Amino acid sequence: MENQRTELRLEPSVRLKALPLPLLFARLSLLTVPSADLAALLEERTAKNPLLSVEPPLSAPRPRQNAEDDDEKAPWETAEALPDLDEAVRSQLCLIPEVSLLGRKAEEKLSSCLEPRGYLAAPAEDLAAAFGTDPSTFERVLESVRAVVDPPGLFARDLPHCLRLQLSRQGLEGSDAWILLEVGLEELARQDLAALRKKLAWERERLDAALRSLRRLDPHPGFSFSHPGTVLPEVEIRYGESGRPAVRLLHENLPRVLLDAELYAAAGDFARGPFREARGLLSAVAARYRTKMRLALLLAERQQAYLGGLAPAPVPLTLAPAGQKLGLSASTVQRAAACTWAVTPRGTLPLSSLLGRGIAARPDLSTRALREAIRSGWESGKPDSVLARELGLPPRTVTWHRQRLGLPPVRRA
Repeated sequence: MENQRTELRLEPSVRLKALPLPLLFARLSLLTVPSADLAALLEERTAKNPLLSVEPPLSAPRPRQNAEDDDEKAPWETAEALPDLDEAVRSQLCLIPEVSLLGRKAEEKLSSCLEPRGYLAAPAEDLAAAFGTDPSTFERVLESVRAVVDPPGLFARDLPHCLRLQLSRQGLEGSDAWILLEVGLEELARQDLAALRKKLAWERERLDAALRSLRRLDPHPGFSFSHPGTVLPEVEIRYGESGRPAVRLLHENLPRVLLDAELYAAAGDFARGPFREARGLLSAVAARYRTKMRLALLLAERQQAYLGGLAPAPVPLTLAPAGQKLGLSASTVQRAAACTWAVTPRGTLPLSSLLGRGIAARPDLSTRALREAIRSGWESGKPDSVLARELGLPPRTVTWHRQRLGLPPVRRA
């Protein structure tokens, strides 16, 4: 009888593998953390890597040489820190039985799925794949979480879903406010209340009451965990004599990640793993700075008239066109702009203030620019009809924005 022999062979193959969720969001978290918190995050990431060390920013406050006794410290030095969004949500997720369906440490991974506003940071289908579960199970867990987590509206897909979750928690499913979110989103986005009344066949009082119910809701429940902190500008925008914009990274406000080359050379093969991790972290830090500088340069070119004091407001520039110019997704542009402050000729501003959508009737005119024009015309004694004709807008649009400014109507002499 011939001997049975099993032969082992290695053959290359291609397959898809879902990475652990923390790895998927590692680079994203490095991009979105404010510069004031960057040093602490980098110290946490490098704590177990002997090849890396972190130097705090030159502008960081230095510890006092002669610290006072604990009994004499100011109250704010010993006050307990308030919980952030991740801590507050994680403590609640531990009490929801369905979360255990997502595996070990599911509450930690699930809390990392939130963006600062409290919405899901990615489509539910993508997150389900990252957890290694099917979409129906993941959606079942989300439904249980959305029903009990506080504040209401967390883990929503988008703004309308967030508002519906809050109405549902108040027992207002099917109410007039709910109907507005179900059938009137397009008109609400255009702020066309006349078309909305016509579509729903409602009296003005009924529509106003429904709108008041919506305004009482929180569009960004995650921001309730944002606490006052230090703002450290990360980039500087300036213009040369020729008017050409230039962007400088403010190294004095940023930490430095140092690689110990001598230890790497001495450790030999033992340093391969730590060096691979160090290279990945340094690559992510470089990507953060590169993304922010490219975005700042784009905004400096587009908003030169505003930043130079020649225009009262920025021109419209939405996330999608900005992302196309930079080769980035709109969500990445939004996250980078929201957490980046820049020193500009108009003062220190968040880059997000230089992005905005034009109004429906005049896509070339931002809401801020329109209201500046209305305020200027109102101060000159121009009624809504005259301003509407000069701006090429319907009179009702001018009237609506003037009312939002709290300005009374101008009567003809």
